[in-house]
Amino acid sequence: MPSGTSTLSEKELLRKVAGGDDRSFRFVFDKYRNKIYSLSMYVTHSEYISEEITQEVFCKIWNNRADLEKIDFFNSYLRTIAVNTACNYLKRLANEKVILKRITDESEVSSDSTENTVLYNDYQAILEQAIMKLSPQQRKVYLLSRHKGLKQEEIAKRMNLSVYTVKEHMKNALRSIRKSLGEKIELTILAAAQIFLN
Repeated sequence: MPSGTSTLSEKELLRKVAGGDDRSFRFVFDKYRNKIYSLSMYVTHSEYISEEITQEVFCKIWNNRADLEKIDFFNSYLRTIAVNTACNYLKRLANEKVILKRITDESEVSSDSTENTVLYNDYQAILEQAIMKLSPQQRKVYLLSRHKGLKQEEIAKRMNLSVYTVKEHMKNALRSIRKSLGEKIELTILAAAQIFLN
């Protein structure tokens, strides 16, 4: 721990970080990193993703350190950055193909596949809920494409629709699924933030 850093008030500490003092920043990082990591683990069940989110949060704080002098309540500021970072990170994974690829890639380098299985199952459950909210036509097009592996022309023939209509159903289905996933992710992270960042 940097000499004298622990005796500074939070306001003074943030002023030093805003001025580019990397020792003070390290103190802030050490003080709050477990909270961000715990929040991320609660939401993702993945050590790898939690580490990435934690690093991203503190990179943002350092890159925007000039703003710290204006912050009156650092915990609220940290909560906002953590929630936004985690939401944005997980929304980038919200496309089901990306999720599956990320989990597959991660399981190849991780000795603990349990966390990957839990993350996959969580997202799979959210994805299935989102699919059930689709209109019957959108759901059928989506399932024929994603689960049966049919091409749009084959789906059009099977459903007696034009290829254009199939494309529109697919586009709207994907938009709806991404929106549902995004909303669910956001609610989960906001709930977790109340637990870990208060």
